[in-house]
Amino acid sequence: MIGDRARGAMLHALTGVVLLAGGLWYFRSAPNTAADPRIAGWRATAEKALPDMPMQAMAETIVLTGELGTERTTPVDGGSYSLSMICAGTGQVRVRLSSTGNDSGRAVQCGETPEVDRLRVAVADEFFMRLSAENDEGGAVFRWRLERTRGL
Repeated sequence: MIGDRARGAMLHALTGVVLLAGGLWYFRSAPNTAADPRIAGWRATAEKALPDMPMQAMAETIVLTGELGTERTTPVDGGSYSLSMICAGTGQVRVRLSSTGNDSGRAVQCGETPEVDRLRVAVADEFFMRLSAENDEGGAVFRWRLERTRGL
């Protein structure tokens, strides 16, 4: 028969092994949260191609990864605006300017050397934009700028 001390030592050792295995499993299964090293380059590309302007109503650079999306709303004076967009990275970003209805959106292609895409929009008092990333790998840096124009 095993003595009480030996049984206690064995239980403590087994508990230590289980805790160690659980700790290893926990840390090895954690998702990789490290940022894609290409993001900094894509951000620089997008901001160089579509810089801030003195008379802009709003501008922003957004990092999108996977199949994530986001919305932006900003109050503006009513009138005609030019929406400039660029996407550096992989896949594409679908841009929807309607908060209601079945707006299919406009796809802005992402790439290593992206091109600026422009739309003219009429806005009453609030600018709304919904972005949906459509990429399987990597991510994308989406930059947009809203500028007031004359007439529509």
